[in-house]
Amino acid sequence: MRVVIPIIAIAMLTSACGTDATGECQGTLLGTRVKWPIDGEMSRWIRNGSGGNGQHGTWIDLSYDPKSTAGMTRFGVDIRLVNGAVVSGGPVTVALSNEDGQRLVPAADSLVVDWLASVATHSTTGFPETTGVPVAGSVTLDAVNDDLAAGRFVYRYRDGSELTCTFNVPSPERAAGFLDGDYEDDDDDD
Repeated sequence: MRVVIPIIAIAMLTSACGTDATGECQGTLLGTRVKWPIDGEMSRWIRNGSGGNGQHGTWIDLSYDPKSTAGMTRFGVDIRLVNGAVVSGGPVTVALSNEDGQRLVPAADSLVVDWLASVATHSTTGFPETTGVPVAGSVTLDAVNDDLAAGRFVYRYRDGSELTCTFNVPSPERAAGFLDGDYEDDDDDD
């Protein structure tokens, strides 16, 4: 019961402050114009934690609502960045290339360590079976700091379709209202 109360309090603060993630995917998929909102509650930014596949790092976990387009009920990606990643003073763009038609991989020695696509279907690649893995893509990080992770990623498909997905995900501390003097660390174990 003691654990439930703080979780409920954080959830209420997050909802009350309007600090859910924002963004959307828009473009063309299989010849159809789409505009999918981000799932603000399911999209998270985890600094130095475990992401979707249990690997330790800095994660931006994004989920969008495709409104049952192409049979999907969820569309997203888990992006693993180098530990302690910070982006300030301008955007950083990383190319994503198709590896053997099975997955997208970030450029070597970049800020992005891993790219784990996810859809709510039985796909083995993490991409919709109807579209397959994009032929190319990119991710642009506009900001990664104590407050948020923000940017966009682009998928380009063989048939000319292209999706651009934006995101602005507050840090857990910002979402809970702990920054800007709202949080005082009473931990005296120095």
